[in-house]
Amino acid sequence: MSLPYILTPEAKVPAADRLRAMFNDDKVRIVPELADCMGAKAAEMNGFEVIMVSSGDLACAMTGIPDLQLLSIDDFVRVTEQITHMTPMPLIIDADDGFGLGRALNAQYGCMRIMQAGAAGVLVTDTSELGRKGQLPIPDACLRFRAARAGLDANGHHGFLIARCDSDIINDFEETVERCAAYIDAGADMLCVLWMHKIPSRTKKIEAMRNLRDALNAKGGKYANFPMWYPDLCGKTHDPEEVSMQDLKDLGVYKLTGIHFSCHAAMLAMLDVGRHVLMEQSNDYVDYHFDDTGYKTFTTMSMFGLTDGSWVEAENAFVREPQDSIAQRNADYFVREEDVHNPDKQS
Repeated sequence: MSLPYILTPEAKVPAADRLRAMFNDDKVRIVPELADCMGAKAAEMNGFEVIMVSSGDLACAMTGIPDLQLLSIDDFVRVTEQITHMTPMPLIIDADDGFGLGRALNAQYGCMRIMQAGAAGVLVTDTSELGRKGQLPIPDACLRFRAARAGLDANGHHGFLIARCDSDIINDFEETVERCAAYIDAGADMLCVLWMHKIPSRTKKIEAMRNLRDALNAKGGKYANFPMWYPDLCGKTHDPEEVSMQDLKDLGVYKLTGIHFSCHAAMLAMLDVGRHVLMEQSNDYVDYHFDDTGYKTFTTMSMFGLTDGSWVEAENAFVREPQDSIAQRNADYFVREEDVHNPDKQS
């Protein structure tokens, strides 16, 4: 039994350092994009190693408004603190154009705040200012990335910067290469070319990724074998021509790929169960509907430090009698013998 992550007394290796250490192998890691601690806990229990806060999912979950870039820096800081306090998984923040307005100073200040809150790093785009369509000119985009770099490195931190390039790699290949090289010069640790997932052919996607890799390799030095992020890995129903994880691994430079399923799956499940609650006027449906998944729980609360006893142990250390511990009383009631939180290891 161990203490909750936030209460462990050992000094913690900075999240950015833990993230960089993962790239020493040839593995391509799937990064669930999510919005809150519940999504992060599910990702941790599933065995994922890195997570990202999606600005779109966060906007919907926190404000009920789609991704219109109305979130404040404080909104991002709050969720960063909440998630990094409960899991050791490195957390990346989708900062869009640098936390609003596209202004370089916002990017610097926001990145500084995010690092203080415990993040591993951020993804910042080269999109135009004020939500306008298009991209910044290369010099202006580099100013934004340099500002983000300055914020990530403030106060002794060394955060991880993913520079997203929104160029059309098929029709503007030379510009894409120029931008990617310039963003590396501006301090990027990883590149994400968003247009990849818009290419309608798997073969052409792989060709474009290979050509970009080779063009950067030809420059040599720091540009060679530069780490890449593949954007938004889709299911075959949405994109029959999507690349596979093996395709990405074979290219040798792809280290991370984002994937949206957390809030999507949660919303579908809530809609389905809620519909049955209204139709049946009971709460029976949720008790059995997910049995075929192998998971079983009386309440989600049991998954957050009650079943494993971590919060029970933490509170019991400072009460005279176990029943004076709220965590103990919650565990006694909410943890059930029939709960199955890891069906893959269930005997």
